[in-house]
Amino acid sequence: MVGILLLISYIILGVAAGAALFTSEQTWFKKLWLGGVVGMMLLMWTHVPFSFLFGFTVLSHVLGFLLSLIIVCAIVFLKPLWLMKQGHKNGEIIADYRQALAHPFRNYFTKFTKKDAFMLGFTLTFLAVAVVLVVTHTLNYDDGAYYTGQATYGDMNMHLGFITSIARQHTFPPTYSLLGGVEPLNYPFMCDSVSSSMLLFGSSLRVAYMTPMFFAFWFVFMGVWYVAEAILKSIGRTSLAFSFFCLDGGFGLIYFLDGTASNKTNFTRIFTAFYETPTNLVDKNVRWTNVIADMLLPQRATLFGWMCLFIVLYILYRAVFEKKKSYFLVSGVLAGLLPMIHTHSYLAAGIIAFAWIIVSCIRDKFRPRILLCWLMFGVPALILSVPQLVMWTFNAVGGEHFVRFIFNWSNSSASPKDSWTWFWVKNVGLTFLLIPAAFLSAEGKKKLLYIGPFLIFTVAELIVFQPNLYDNIKLFFVWYLYMAIMIADFLGRCYQKLKGVRGIKYIAVLIVIVMTISGTLTIGRELVSARRDKETNKGEAYQLYNSANVKAAEWIEQNTDPKSVFLCWNNHNNTISSLTGRNIYVGAGTFLYFHGVNYRDREALMKSMLTDETVFEANRVAANIDYVYIGDYERGNLSNLITPYLRENYERVYNDSGIEIFKVSDR
Repeated sequence: MVGILLLISYIILGVAAGAALFTSEQTWFKKLWLGGVVGMMLLMWTHVPFSFLFGFTVLSHVLGFLLSLIIVCAIVFLKPLWLMKQGHKNGEIIADYRQALAHPFRNYFTKFTKKDAFMLGFTLTFLAVAVVLVVTHTLNYDDGAYYTGQATYGDMNMHLGFITSIARQHTFPPTYSLLGGVEPLNYPFMCDSVSSSMLLFGSSLRVAYMTPMFFAFWFVFMGVWYVAEAILKSIGRTSLAFSFFCLDGGFGLIYFLDGTASNKTNFTRIFTAFYETPTNLVDKNVRWTNVIADMLLPQRATLFGWMCLFIVLYILYRAVFEKKKSYFLVSGVLAGLLPMIHTHSYLAAGIIAFAWIIVSCIRDKFRPRILLCWLMFGVPALILSVPQLVMWTFNAVGGEHFVRFIFNWSNSSASPKDSWTWFWVKNVGLTFLLIPAAFLSAEGKKKLLYIGPFLIFTVAELIVFQPNLYDNIKLFFVWYLYMAIMIADFLGRCYQKLKGVRGIKYIAVLIVIVMTISGTLTIGRELVSARRDKETNKGEAYQLYNSANVKAAEWIEQNTDPKSVFLCWNNHNNTISSLTGRNIYVGAGTFLYFHGVNYRDREALMKSMLTDETVFEANRVAANIDYVYIGDYERGNLSNLITPYLRENYERVYNDSGIEIFKVSDR
């Protein structure tokens, strides 16, 4: 309960800060969104300077909360001085400090409008779907085991490991529990530390994992809505843009409709096969995944990164294209906090800002005032981000598999490879076909703002920024958000011009269906993927940790030091690292390789140590091994385990349900 109160307290603080920072926003829901995200960012960051001194502890969080109070109070009590300098706000004459202090809060709750109703209707509907997905996919307990759905079968294990190790070991900066706790964690860990904070204050692992995601999903959906609304100024077109983005998908459905008349299972496999959906069919080179099911649900860094990125993009748009000069500084500060929340979001914000700098300087003829505005954005963004990049990011990207030139994104390594045009058409669908016409018909100011997204597409199509080539999709999706907005604007104008044409409504509905059906089916597949009938023990759910491993994890958490190192197999769903936060000598290469971590030598030594007692004894002390864990994965992947040797020479501290744990150190 205390963990939930901590999260809510920070959101309330953020809302108070947002009321002062974003006084001129026209609706209180928009202020709630902006302030709520600020609150989440305060929770992620304000404990950090104290965690460097005292570790990731309750003390650091108490001091961080006090720092948040100071920051919010400074914003609330200094903003009136700015209002008094202006002399008026929204038509109201500001005469004295008390009036200026009360102004943001007195004018906070605005009249409920039709726009508010549509925003809530769309975002809460999609939030309900997201909540169902998160609840059904997160550590569902059944008969002693934990189950999940399709999308979270992989990445969730890594995030659980980061969350538990940060909270249990208290080490800051955190280290890789997947690598014996000896290497710094270069992954953007703020998306997980927010749950670690809740876990530290007594929340269960399941509650700590899920609760911040509920807020993050809603803030992302609100971000999509308000970014689109700011550009489109139309409820109908904003609704279209929101749907096109959240239900994204191309023409992948054709591969499931082909031959359905003679073989219905070709279609129904969407809901039964592992990762064979209209937005993710690798053997047909369909790689444009769905935003909700394949990005936000399993990839927490993307979820929390977009939560923060979308307010940066919204505020920066207001600053550049609506002359809201004071927003340059706010957007710069928030952008500077992005790298360790989500590096791709930081990169996307930087690319768009670079393009908009050129646009605004040319538009405003390099006037000193506009250059000063961009300094207000750039200086705090660099001051806050450079230390993060130097301490964490650059250590990872220095490897040979990181930044490199590759044209044609994931199509470049596909087999068989499609032509460039057909690859993008079948993956992105009708949206891609409409881009030229939509851009050419866009208004002049809108053409200028789309230069930033087009630059993102160009960069992502030419340069890879991480070992996993596919991860560039995190940049492409920011481009796609603006394309969804541009296409919605274009289709809306076309509909207005053809409104009197017979049958135009049916054509419009058909176009919307074509552009959203693949994404809708993918989300449907994800909804059923966690289904499980407890009585018959049947369903589509995937078992993450069986009852024997869960029981062993409970013993480990109660009886071992949080910084203990376990020698065990490196399966991706490793119970020790995920559920207890303890270190394992080497984790799954599917995680470590894509983080730029050299794990091969450790993996080879792990196998040798578990099968050769001579190698084990020669390396046990140097490898800092405290316990050896022998269970189903170890027996299933290695023959001639040294279990008999361990039984004869070391204390067996745990022996239950086929799992044996041996203590092999004096620590």
